Amino acid sequence: GGESRARTLSRRASARNHRRSRQPAEAPARSARRRTLRLALAMVDVALQQMEAMLRALMSTDNAVRNQAEEALAQARQAPDSLFSALIAMLRSNQDEQVRSLAAVLLRKEIIRLLAQSADAQGVTVSTQVKALLKSELLACIEQEPQRSIRKKASDVVGQLAINIMSNDPSGWPELFPWMLEGTRSTNVPLHEAALAIFNTLSEFIAEKMAAHHGMLLDVFRSSLQAQQELSVRNAALRALASFLMALSEPSQRVPFQELVPLMLQTISDALARGMEDECREALEVFVEVAESQTKFLKRHLAECVTGMIAIASNTSLDDSLRHLALEFLLTIAEGAPTLARKMPRFCADTVPVALAMMLELECDTAQELQEWEDEDEDEEDTEVTNYDVGEEALDRLAIALGGKAMMPVLFGIIQEWFPSDDWKKRHAALMAISQSGEGCEAQMAKQLEPIVTTIVTRFGDAHPRVRWAAINTIGQMSTDFGPQLQAKLHSCVLPALVSAMDDGCKRVKAHAAAAVINFCEHCERKTLRPYLQGLLGKLMQLLSTNQRRVQEQAVTAVASVADVAEQDFVPFYDAFIPGLKELLRNSGGKEYRMLRGKAMECISLIGVAVGKDKFGPDAKDVMELLIKTQQGAELDTDDPQVSFMLQACARICKCLGEHFQPYLPFVIPPLLASAQLDPELHVTDVDDEDGDQEDEEGMESVTVNIRGQGNKRITIRTSALEEKATACSMLHSYVADLKEAFFPYVQEVATILVPLIKFQYMDEVRTAAMMAMPELLDSCILALAKGASGASAALVSQLLCFMLEPILEQLKAEPDVETLACQLEAFGELLAHGSCEHAKLSADQIQKSTEVLQMLMRESNERRDEREGRRGDEDVDDEEEEQLEGEAEREEIVMQSLVEAAGKLFEVYQSGYLPYFDSLLMPTVSEMLQPTAIASSRAAALCLFDDVIEHCSADGGSSRYIAGI
Repeated sequence: GGESRARTLSRRASARNHRRSRQPAEAPARSARRRTLRLALAMVDVALQQMEAMLRALMSTDNAVRNQAEEALAQARQAPDSLFSALIAMLRSNQDEQVRSLAAVLLRKEIIRLLAQSADAQGVTVSTQVKALLKSELLACIEQEPQRSIRKKASDVVGQLAINIMSNDPSGWPELFPWMLEGTRSTNVPLHEAALAIFNTLSEFIAEKMAAHHGMLLDVFRSSLQAQQELSVRNAALRALASFLMALSEPSQRVPFQELVPLMLQTISDALARGMEDECREALEVFVEVAESQTKFLKRHLAECVTGMIAIASNTSLDDSLRHLALEFLLTIAEGAPTLARKMPRFCADTVPVALAMMLELECDTAQELQEWEDEDEDEEDTEVTNYDVGEEALDRLAIALGGKAMMPVLFGIIQEWFPSDDWKKRHAALMAISQSGEGCEAQMAKQLEPIVTTIVTRFGDAHPRVRWAAINTIGQMSTDFGPQLQAKLHSCVLPALVSAMDDGCKRVKAHAAAAVINFCEHCERKTLRPYLQGLLGKLMQLLSTNQRRVQEQAVTAVASVADVAEQDFVPFYDAFIPGLKELLRNSGGKEYRMLRGKAMECISLIGVAVGKDKFGPDAKDVMELLIKTQQGAELDTDDPQVSFMLQACARICKCLGEHFQPYLPFVIPPLLASAQLDPELHVTDVDDEDGDQEDEEGMESVTVNIRGQGNKRITIRTSALEEKATACSMLHSYVADLKEAFFPYVQEVATILVPLIKFQYMDEVRTAAMMAMPELLDSCILALAKGASGASAALVSQLLCFMLEPILEQLKAEPDVETLACQLEAFGELLAHGSCEHAKLSADQIQKSTEVLQMLMRESNERRDEREGRRGDEDVDDEEEEQLEGEAEREEIVMQSLVEAAGKLFEVYQSGYLPYFDSLLMPTVSEMLQPTAIASSRAAALCLFDDVIEHCSADGGSSRYIAGI
């Protein structure tokens, strides 16, 4: 055996030597290639090992490890070919499902990133070879991957890659659509489902670039929705169809697809019949999505849709989430097509009872459950959404959408049956139904206000505490919805009943009675409240002396509300309340007392404003020291309610003390500036990230939206920071308005912070407060200059105006909200009026730009008016929608008035010098508004502007040429 092996080795060696002797020149090159190949394979192996390590690190729960991995990923993006090659290798070959899943997620993200960078000439790109690798391997992955969730992610990657490739070259992936069509004709369920998922992602591209193939797509959807198909396939077809319908630009393009609605409905029916609730839930979600964006698409089959959803929503044996989705569909129809819903014979009659029935699903039947309810903090109740919550919200939305004429007969027919019921849940639901529907049914309820209120007040003495609570809650809500009519006419019925309810044996009912006083005072006149002050404040004093924190919180706020209305009438009660309130600030320690302390701050400051400086002045110093001590003590949490209360309390005390408040500014302004600069922490993340930590944090709220071409995104923002920011901006405006030139030392710093916030896009209140502060800041600077204040100069006035003006004009052009725009225009007009000061006059270029903005906004307002008039001519518009259009018209009229007033300020300041700008830019629009064919409000606005022309341009004869035309 040894000799045989030796001979064999000898022969192989001879052969090698022979080959080397025949090809001596090629031997070194071939050897080098082999070494290079071995090295390349080794490098690839190392790269794959590194990629796997990075993916595992990205999934780590250790922040430090995850951060390092994210840095490594950022570095890897510099070599996209290597990155994509390694990711596709992980997706195709790794044995760990989590690694494959994350590889698919990252592939999609990186493709989206490249797509976003495609417009950048210097952006990194992927080679043709790697794109070819991605195309072939991704399709192979879909065909071979055993895990459904990973196939779904791979399908999303294919869709994004196709968008990337075909956006520049529609024929750049010729194999894809034949592959997809073959998949939809296949009996292979995973392949069929995946093909439809890709259709879903490509819906926008197909809608816009492949109109000739829409008929083919109709065939695909029709066959995929047939009853013999698996429900997973039918749901995938539903999702793709919904995306496609939303992507179509013309309603006529959707008409051929309306034949599919019965098949869509059948998918839900079959899922329910088979007890497949997950599949049913997916289908219902699609229906809600279609109802929200394409209501008219469902019009032909809407009756069947509504009947089916009513059946699901009212079926208590089904999972609650299914019932909620079915009801959401009905609400979406009511809100999206109210006229259509009102014209359906049974829509309101069938939907309202479903919502009311859900409101009966309360759990409070035992003594223990009732005690738990009484001890529960209303602000800290379980955040889980119950059937009761869903039903209550549904009534509110239905009433607002459908209006009182449709709602009242149905709703009160049931309420009248439930009021005398022996079942406390029906009495409770009847009361809360009135509370929830008051806003939407305001006009109709107002006609029967006295009998409704009288009936509700009788339930203050109901045997069940939750019914008593509901009755008080309803009176409180109606005081807001129907004020000041309710307060003026029914005070003798309501106030004594609320005072009596403060003696209730249930502390939660007692506290709610005090809370209802707050609502009542919102729209109450001083003379109405005066006869009740002694009894009302005496009872509130008793509640303050209890040792029940929740009762004290509501009582403190009720005292504040009463003082706000009573004004000087509160003086006799001042000495009885202020010492105790100051004691609350001194001694109510502990986190659980933060709200009580905050409300005490609010109460003291409102009392101070009510009674005036002479009465409050001696206590103001003590109160401010207590507030400053709170501010400078232990660091306050970001969600501490005392922060907002403190900001507002200081501003009210400033209003009361006037210039005597100036010594406290160094303590109150810096925290306000810090609050005004808070970051709301907006985050946009991929839903697939599965990192929900941010939305779970207190004070954070999130919403999931579908962004065309990018899939589902989670948008998260810190709402508590937004609210604090808005309060701070409002308080800064209040300080500068109250203190005038005394605020001058802070004008530049405050302007630096507030001017950028004019464009703050996440909250209307921030933009409005920042804009309203602008003329006040300029006024402070002008007054300081007039009084020779240190640091004030003419140059500073001019610089401040220039610093403000450009951002103001940009925001006026971009403001999306009509009501906010009206407020901003009012502030703009006040700013222009300061041109009466020589140093605050606009340059010729600034006048031109300002007038161009006014011209643009006038035209846009007129366009909205014309669009609204066009809607009025629609045969589907009914009385309720007509009322809605009237409301829009009233808001638009305010905008036009504000525009006219702003132009009037320019005439007031520049007089006939403004006429050239008026003639060239505004005159054409204003002349149209003056025509006999124009609506009355437009003609009135135009006449007001010519009134300014006559008033301010007649001294030098500038107005004479307009008289004949007017």
